[in-house]
Amino acid sequence: MTGWLARCAGAALCLLMAACSSAHYAINPPLVQVDPQQGYRLQRFVAQDPEDSLLLHVSFSGGGLRAATLGLGVLDELRDTTIDWDGRHERLFDQIDIVMGLSGGSMLVGALAMGGEAGLARFEEALLHGSPQSDFARGLLAPATLWRLSSPSFGRSDAFERFLDERLFHGTTFADLSDQPRKPFAVIYASDMVNGGRFEFVQEQFDFLCSDLGGVKLARAVAASSAVPLLLSPVTFWNHVTATPGQDCGPPLLRRAAAAQPAAVNSRRMSELESYRDLQAGGPRRPFIHLVDGGLADNVSVRGPTDYISQFGGIVGSARFAGYRHLRRVVFIVVNAETSARAPEDLSPQVPGPLRTALALADIPINRNSDAALGQMRTTFQVWRDEVRRAQARGEDTPFAPDVEFHLIEVTLDGPDAALAERLKAIPTTLELPASDITVLRKHARQRLRSAPEFRAMLRSLQGPTPHQ
Repeated sequence: MTGWLARCAGAALCLLMAACSSAHYAINPPLVQVDPQQGYRLQRFVAQDPEDSLLLHVSFSGGGLRAATLGLGVLDELRDTTIDWDGRHERLFDQIDIVMGLSGGSMLVGALAMGGEAGLARFEEALLHGSPQSDFARGLLAPATLWRLSSPSFGRSDAFERFLDERLFHGTTFADLSDQPRKPFAVIYASDMVNGGRFEFVQEQFDFLCSDLGGVKLARAVAASSAVPLLLSPVTFWNHVTATPGQDCGPPLLRRAAAAQPAAVNSRRMSELESYRDLQAGGPRRPFIHLVDGGLADNVSVRGPTDYISQFGGIVGSARFAGYRHLRRVVFIVVNAETSARAPEDLSPQVPGPLRTALALADIPINRNSDAALGQMRTTFQVWRDEVRRAQARGEDTPFAPDVEFHLIEVTLDGPDAALAERLKAIPTTLELPASDITVLRKHARQRLRSAPEFRAMLRSLQGPTPHQ
């Protein structure tokens, strides 16, 4: 009898293990037909107020909770800064049109898109209080999670998605964001593990997969954007493009719109998108797309706007496609929480360990690419100014007013206090920070934005009062 019970227990254990091995990540649904009037698209958000003459774009870098907290401090300052513009007395916070972020910054972007100020309050409660990183680590060791992780179709990032959804996003999908479009439009992005391109969670990107972004949870986008190699697993999305003519979702909207522009060019970004439509016998050449941390493509969230604009041959065509009509001020705020590449290993004669060496494979290109991206952004701003002036001189009907101004504002961990800057840069890239670090990061962000010369110049151009005046 005892042997029989042992055999039954063994069989039950085998069945249990077999059951857990079938755990599967959520599959992104197919798209029946590309429709410009449906889905999470910038144009639908702009259409809510096409006469808005102030375009305010705020981007948040990667850097774990350090980046998200620095970004939260910038948003604090924007909430306390009022302007008089187009006959209205408003907070600058309420003028934010677009937010973009990755990794740690994507958590803040997602919370803001989900619920505005209420979403930010939920972000604070979920991630700035308590012990989120410890809670996630403990959750990974829970029996139910271990069973799921034994499946080849369920990775650590899928567990992180579940953690974020339960703690912060509570089932919110992109359909929830697009059903009633309201500012700001949020762009969360990850990196394509194969070609290194930026993979954005907007419907224009998902058109190329014949997939409906509306069925994807916000938590899954943030998990993909935060999927640091080695620490978290890649996040997988299915390519629903078919090889049968007339049976897929139709040509992507972005392809048609870009091709219709007089100055359209075959940009690198468009080539990356078109690669998802490459076909072979039976279907797409890449039926499954694996995503990792967005920082590998762009850790400071500045390539997105320049790549978007390049698809239309310039800022005039891209602004026209988005639906803007009479822009007088174009303002970009870049919140950059990157630290220096210095490491404690430089203070030791010992050979660095394998983990630090492996992390350097990601850190080195991220830091170098970020410097190049920021430099390109500064140069591109002048290119945009010149393009608009030339178009207006030719008498073209552009989406820009004759008095249009462009402002690029950067907020970093640097500042006049060298000791403070060193302290801020020593804050690790984690999902959990002590209250003292949170306080000093938010205060620093507010002060750096408030004192930025370009920010003050922008406020003067809006004829509004300076902050706290």
